Amino acid sequence: MNNEWMEVKIFSLKNGYEYFDKVKAIRIKSKEYNLLIMKDYMPLIGKIEGQLDIEREENSIHVDYIEGFYMLTNDSFELIVRSESNETK
Repeated sequence: MNNEWMEVKIFSLKNGYEYFDKVKAIRIKSKEYNLLIMKDYMPLIGKIEGQLDIEREENSIHVDYIEGFYMLTNDSFELIVRSESNETK
């Protein structure tokens, strides 16, 4: 992995395993909180019930509603999805 960016790994029944590199920021608008994750952010573990945006160098990925669990360690964001809807890339 390049030290300038983050990486995102998403596991879901709908799309299987998805990998995104060159990620600048991850924006979570959940039921109980809003979170902007950037490079070198502290390790996290949590639950998402809301929107997810992944800002990449080439494009952005937006999911209107997602339910799942995530973990962030060493600039690697891993998400296990329970359910999702209205994904646009």
